[in-house]
Amino acid sequence: MKVKKFLALVSAVILLTSTLSACSGSADVELETNVKVEEVTEKETTTVVEGKKFVVKTNDGSGLNLRAGAGTEFDVLTTIADGHTVMILDQQGSWAQVNYGGYTGWVNMDYLNETTTSATEVETKAPSSSSTPSAGENTSSTSGYLYSYAGFNPTEITIKDSSWNLTLLNRHYTLPEGYVPQLAEAVKGSGVYLDYRVAPHYQEMYDAALAEGITLTPNSGYRSYQTQKNSFENKINYYVSQGYDKATAAQTAATIVLLPGTSEHNAGFAMDIGWVTDDFGYSPAFAWLQENAHNYGFILRYPADEAKKAITEIIYEPWHWRYVGVEAATEMKESGQVLEEYLGKVN
Repeated sequence: MKVKKFLALVSAVILLTSTLSACSGSADVELETNVKVEEVTEKETTTVVEGKKFVVKTNDGSGLNLRAGAGTEFDVLTTIADGHTVMILDQQGSWAQVNYGGYTGWVNMDYLNETTTSATEVETKAPSSSSTPSAGENTSSTSGYLYSYAGFNPTEITIKDSSWNLTLLNRHYTLPEGYVPQLAEAVKGSGVYLDYRVAPHYQEMYDAALAEGITLTPNSGYRSYQTQKNSFENKINYYVSQGYDKATAAQTAATIVLLPGTSEHNAGFAMDIGWVTDDFGYSPAFAWLQENAHNYGFILRYPADEAKKAITEIIYEPWHWRYVGVEAATEMKESGQVLEEYLGKVN
């Protein structure tokens, strides 16, 4: 763009020079001086972005790829979720170098919006402080919750770095609405993402199963708050269409689709593996997971046992596997406890 402007200016100078051929040499000096001023002006108006903070905003909310180099021909290192703040370290044309999730790579600047508000940065950063759910951490409104008409009023929690893997999410505990985790691809090339701390463990488990001829297909990992909300609302509308009143429809829907912000998918802690029907429970992949998943830190979050369903308040989901860490997963497998029991948070 600068070159085009410069050439256009030079052309104008030549035309003006020929038109004013009768003018003295001093005019030539003046015109040459104008050219130099234009060059300086162009340089002065170049945007300097190094050291500035930007918020990721893609058109479809799918997140921004962080690549190994400044161009789409380079490998994707990870994906930066919409709403996250990054600081630009360097720039090459329309590509910016940033740090994210332990990676240093390049992103397309078309999907970065400059921010000057520290509140936005705090709101959209990955988990940093606070603790596992407790009564003293309730920061949610007891009167304005979106689904309070159906008797839901979950406690809003944040995630403590030291025990993030044991964070309890269910209809009683919810993430803040603006929460977005740092993400990484669960299996390279799959296009399915998990929290960046969980993804390496899933890849390790996937590789181990594959070596034994079992494919643990990553079906659905991280979901945004809005995606979860849409799914929940659709399920409510389905039951309303079946003749349920709205409150009963919401209560029934919540046994199948968790309320937005209360799903482990919203935190990027869980993966739906294979296919999402009960017959997955009869597959070789499920059998392998039952035998081995705890060695990689994963648990079957919603078992078929009626007593356990009364605790989780969710239908049997043989496809839904949650990361809790190897120690906790092993202890829960040995004891037969679900996460609520293990944490002493049975409602």
